[in-house]
Amino acid sequence: MKPFPTLFVDLEIVRKNIERMAQKATRNSVEFRPHFKTHQSRAIGQIFRDFDVSGITVSSIKMADFFLKDGWDDITIAFPVNVLAAEYYNVIASRASLKTLVISSEVVEELDSKMNQEMGLYVEIDPDYGRSGIPVSQPEKIKEVVDAIERSEHFYPAGFYCHAGHTYKAGSAKEVREISTQVLQKLGSLKAAFPDLPLCFGDTPSCSVLDDLDPADQISPGNFVFYDWMQVQIGSCSPNEIAVYMECPVIEKFEDRNQVLIHGGAVHFSKDAVDIDGIKSFGEPRLKYLSEETYLKSLSQEHGIIQCSENVFSKLTVGETIQIFPIHSCLTADLMREYHTEDGRVLDHMNGGK
Repeated sequence: MKPFPTLFVDLEIVRKNIERMAQKATRNSVEFRPHFKTHQSRAIGQIFRDFDVSGITVSSIKMADFFLKDGWDDITIAFPVNVLAAEYYNVIASRASLKTLVISSEVVEELDSKMNQEMGLYVEIDPDYGRSGIPVSQPEKIKEVVDAIERSEHFYPAGFYCHAGHTYKAGSAKEVREISTQVLQKLGSLKAAFPDLPLCFGDTPSCSVLDDLDPADQISPGNFVFYDWMQVQIGSCSPNEIAVYMECPVIEKFEDRNQVLIHGGAVHFSKDAVDIDGIKSFGEPRLKYLSEETYLKSLSQEHGIIQCSENVFSKLTVGETIQIFPIHSCLTADLMREYHTEDGRVLDHMNGGK
């Protein structure tokens, strides 16, 4: 038992999750370009090589550089291009096949004037999600940006990139399937208009639930490598497919309200939560004696309060640890900055240990 909050990873589950998604990509004849923003680990990244993955997706220039140094040389930065960072794009593009996202012709032209290396640009498509990208319903604007890329001196059109992030608000696998199917149908018209340009698609709920990924040519899910309790609630996975859990010391018990104080707060879990039947949960205890009445009720900076059923409360003791599935494994991993295995190993994270 560790005396401090500790993030554990089950590498066998990680491998099974990767294998399952790689097999789905093969069945659909799409290129598997997994997003590494969830694990941010060289050791975990190497597992993907066992499944013939050569092209990866990251969320920042810093992350691209981190994985470039570990031998990955086909990298997509899935974030809109930053004209202030031209110097950094040039350095990475001189050593790797680099691609990133763009939304406007003005940015294409401005960045082109600052580049001295070749780089691929995906046109980011907004599938009515509302976060970023050109709405799929604006083909003229999309063509304008594609034309700007083709006119540029240093860029080539890498295709279209679409993240259906609104699937994360779904309450069931059925709802995910409905949302994703509608998005792919809309993208079908885009594919018809630009048949020679690849279409990259890939939120974890969609890629987990859908069997048919047409018209996508590439998929780039990330969270699937670990999954988490949010994905269970969405319908993307089952609890036994979650590959990470927090282990937190039990500090005190409060008998008058069946609550337990743990060392494990927002600086460890983040403050993401799910609403289950009107109850907000910040984490799901990983118990052999399951109880729907037991959940991580509240978080402050270092403190966590677990609301327990009477049965669970009676079994927990001060001085032991309790295992908890994170709500959002991407954020928990980023906060914890290292992974422990049950056989005593410590795996790296891009941002280093706490």
